[in-house]
Amino acid sequence: MNQIQIKIPILLGILALLLFVSAPAPAQPPNILFIVSDDQGWNDIGYHNDDLRTPNLDQLAETGVRLEHHYVQPQCTPTRVALMTGRYPSRFGPHCTTASNDQSYPIGTPTLASLLQSAGYDTGLFGKWHMGSKPEWGPNHYGFDFSYGSLAGAVGMYDHRYRLNTPYAQTWHRNHEFIEEVGHATDLVTQEAVAWIEKDRDKPFFAYVPFHSVHTPLVEELKWIAMNNHIDHPDRRLYAAALSHLDWAVGQLVEAVDRIGQRENTLIIFTSDNGGMADHYRGGNYPPPDTPLNKFASNDPLKGWKGQVYEGGMRVPAWVNWKGRLGSGLCDSPMHAVDWLPTLAPISGYEIDDGMSFDGIDVWPLITGEDDNPSERILYWVWGKGRDTERVALRKGPWKLLRDGAHGDWELYNLDTDPNETADLVKNRPDLLQSLKSTLEEEISKDAH
Repeated sequence: MNQIQIKIPILLGILALLLFVSAPAPAQPPNILFIVSDDQGWNDIGYHNDDLRTPNLDQLAETGVRLEHHYVQPQCTPTRVALMTGRYPSRFGPHCTTASNDQSYPIGTPTLASLLQSAGYDTGLFGKWHMGSKPEWGPNHYGFDFSYGSLAGAVGMYDHRYRLNTPYAQTWHRNHEFIEEVGHATDLVTQEAVAWIEKDRDKPFFAYVPFHSVHTPLVEELKWIAMNNHIDHPDRRLYAAALSHLDWAVGQLVEAVDRIGQRENTLIIFTSDNGGMADHYRGGNYPPPDTPLNKFASNDPLKGWKGQVYEGGMRVPAWVNWKGRLGSGLCDSPMHAVDWLPTLAPISGYEIDDGMSFDGIDVWPLITGEDDNPSERILYWVWGKGRDTERVALRKGPWKLLRDGAHGDWELYNLDTDPNETADLVKNRPDLLQSLKSTLEEEISKDAH
């Protein structure tokens, strides 16, 4: 009897040891495919607008988590700074609060790419950088192992040059070396990203794909226009064609992930960089063809446009998809581009140092539904800091305070009851106005001047 009692614990210990030894090793951190469209408005995606043909984006949103209160900045460079650094662009200076070709932040600034690189990721950028339009300020200095596309902003879709009357016209590059290529920018970026995703590697990858589309100039083949012949207005039809082309490109990226057998180990994120452009575009800014356009983008029913701090300028279509890990759902919690660095770094295995300062928070518990009672957080925007046209906004819980111009009147909205900002309550709540202005001043005091 005593021998049996002695042997059983020994056998159990041996069995436990065998189970531990034979247990599969933990899966590596997920690949991250982060896709950014350019100037795509709230109403410019199929799941918000039945007129549009974006089946890949719609299916990925339907099988993932739609982020229905995902905010960015009102323009391209500021959003990219927020996304890459986890900090509001105004923290680096006024030059980061509008589209800019200047160096956005010093080399050595922690970025999403550099932190993932430190965590063992292969990092690549494909598309538009626009956070320093010279090679010495390019993405390879900020944590990207590989980069391709334009150092500056929008380009001629077949010409691949930036604004011709600037020193940054030549901008199309591979790893900071200027190159000449033939093809539509959307196709070239897609082709390069697909080839890179399909490379043999023994580490996870971070593929950042900020497309040039659907920013002007709009130039599309007949096959994309034909898909949208049901749209009567020619400029809206052309814009819809660019959206369908972009949608195809996103499908190609996902198919590449499928081909390498990494779909269930790849977190895919999609967002626009700001809302759609205003009704009228005069054309002639970029290499031709760059024709004038009218009533082409849409942020309906949200108020405002790109460059404004109304909802239409900075609340955009966005979703997260991770097959086998995230179910279908909606997330209504307010979140911002600054949240992605502090959210994705821990997922990658990177331990954020206590000394690092971010404006963003880890929103993964909100996305997964683990946290269904989010705290009342503060979000802050400034566009064109120091200009007469400076625009500022602050959201705290459901309340949003804004001023559309340095000398404009203050406006106050309750976004829970009035998401389209139709009823200004500034005269009804003088107490709340003063409280929110005080909070706004606290945020402004943290900015670089």
